[in-house]
Amino acid sequence: MTTQEITFTNSRGQKLSGVVRYSEPVEPVKYPVVIVLHGFAEDKHHDLTADIANSLVHYGFLTLRFDFHGHGDSEGKFEEHTIHQQVDDVFAALDFVAEFPYADKDRIAVVGTDIGGNIALLAAAKDARIRALVVQGARSHFDHHINSWFQPNDLSELMAKGVHHHHAFKIRKEYINSARMHDVMDDLAKMHAPVLFIHGTADLRVKIEETRQLFLAANEPKMLEEVEGADHWFRGEETRNQMVEMAAQWMRRWVR
Repeated sequence: MTTQEITFTNSRGQKLSGVVRYSEPVEPVKYPVVIVLHGFAEDKHHDLTADIANSLVHYGFLTLRFDFHGHGDSEGKFEEHTIHQQVDDVFAALDFVAEFPYADKDRIAVVGTDIGGNIALLAAAKDARIRALVVQGARSHFDHHINSWFQPNDLSELMAKGVHHHHAFKIRKEYINSARMHDVMDDLAKMHAPVLFIHGTADLRVKIEETRQLFLAANEPKMLEEVEGADHWFRGEETRNQMVEMAAQWMRRWVR
């Protein structure tokens, strides 16, 4: 197994930090690629993100997990990040793997967890290089995401003052404005890559009805898997393995 810490540059000139992993080839080979996107206020080393990326290597994929700008080891400040720029970061990741020696640029899939799932959908609606998707624990509307993090008074203060100090991070109103400019359901109508939606029935962070709405709005080919007893982060060996197996088989079907 080969693991490489890498960097690539987004459109703002920021260096993004990532990890590429693949089986050591015994002869020249081009692997199908999976780019794994982490959730809100997380990073590439979050246990769910890392487990997905590392496990998928055993199914014959080359994987890339990276920090969005302003997250983890990537350049930029968290409070400056926007939905627009995160989508652009995915385009930069696609550019990177297209030039990576062991990656097959014509067989690229994306897995997104939490808000990373929404970013994956928005990117796939604009970039046909994404041939298949797995979306876990995503939102049907960005307002639901915003309201889950900010109380009405905090949100009013944020929009009036331009910045808000949450107990876990600092955020600017540009993030809210950027989120509200995207209609996830509308973008789904423009997206034709095969998509697998996964959601745990015990997810208390994002209601399962949100994924059901996404599934209904998506174009074929599509599939919805509801995993009994799984929480938002699929904690627990059994549900985690079940999710990875579902994701692997879906991507093998479409980018093998």
